[in-house]
Amino acid sequence: MVPTPYLFSGWLQTIYLAMQARKRDQSSNVRYDRHILDLNDGGLVSLDWYPIRPIRKSSRAEDETISTIPDPKTPIVVIIPAGMSTSGEYYIRCLVKALYDKGRFRAVVLNHRGCCSTPLTTPRLLSGDYTGDLKETIAHIQSIAPGAPIGAIGFSVGANILTKYLGEQGENSNLAAAVTVGCLFDTTKSFNKMDEPSFFNDKAFQPHLTAAIRKYANQHREMILTGDAEFDFDAINKATRLKQLDTLLTSKAAGYDTCEEYYRAASSAPLVHSIATPYLAINSNDDPAVPVDAIPYEAIESNPWTALVTVDHGGHLAFFTGIFPKIWYINPALEFLGAFL
Repeated sequence: MVPTPYLFSGWLQTIYLAMQARKRDQSSNVRYDRHILDLNDGGLVSLDWYPIRPIRKSSRAEDETISTIPDPKTPIVVIIPAGMSTSGEYYIRCLVKALYDKGRFRAVVLNHRGCCSTPLTTPRLLSGDYTGDLKETIAHIQSIAPGAPIGAIGFSVGANILTKYLGEQGENSNLAAAVTVGCLFDTTKSFNKMDEPSFFNDKAFQPHLTAAIRKYANQHREMILTGDAEFDFDAINKATRLKQLDTLLTSKAAGYDTCEEYYRAASSAPLVHSIATPYLAINSNDDPAVPVDAIPYEAIESNPWTALVTVDHGGHLAFFTGIFPKIWYINPALEFLGAFL
């Protein structure tokens, strides 16, 4: 990959991606068909489908049937966004449109609990250690389209959840293939990397991410406070670093005493050796969120099911190439999925 000439560093790539978040152009203009999936613990996730289906019985996922899907054997790709990201992000919309236009795949974006106007109905929040929502989503898709092969693409925290799920399930993943972009792998090392002081980190990355998490927490404050853990919202609203919020909010909501315990439990690297699904990881050597030593090179190389592609200048989830920036990883991801779906 040759990076866009004026986006020659990981920080520039990453910041440019953030600036494009709400951009709409021909390659990203999509309209979704939303269904709400009721989870076993009473929680909800929203599934945004593309292209939209001509028959829509209701907005509840349990009301879907095979008749609501135009071609029940068309391959389906589940997309798991990064952290607070949603189906509305530019990089997600570009991928969704390319999956259908170039690969003829149907895409469904798994919007995390409480995100993208999805109600939060239990105190369980998005958590990097928990793969249950993804497992239930895949089972649901299987139930409404039993003849369709299913693939998945995950990003950042979503990539880590996908990798962890694949390792936990082994031969029973019910996925034909999977791709990850910017997977954290070792979340302790990755969050330590994200906490390193630097101009771009202190002035752009940390403020952007912590503002999104504080907004999420305040939006769902009443439900969060119904849980067993105690939360100090005054401290949460004063937090300016991701690690502070993981200590005050995320780790507590997930049942851990410290963020260090949470990071160890969330790491997907120890499970890479157990993956038994065709798997491609795409990472960048200048990713400001994922240090090179967080990537489990030996485990990936020794597992016949797994492969790794790294580039020198792609930032975190950006990978822009060309004078007029285009996202590079979309074509390799489609080629890989197309070989198995």
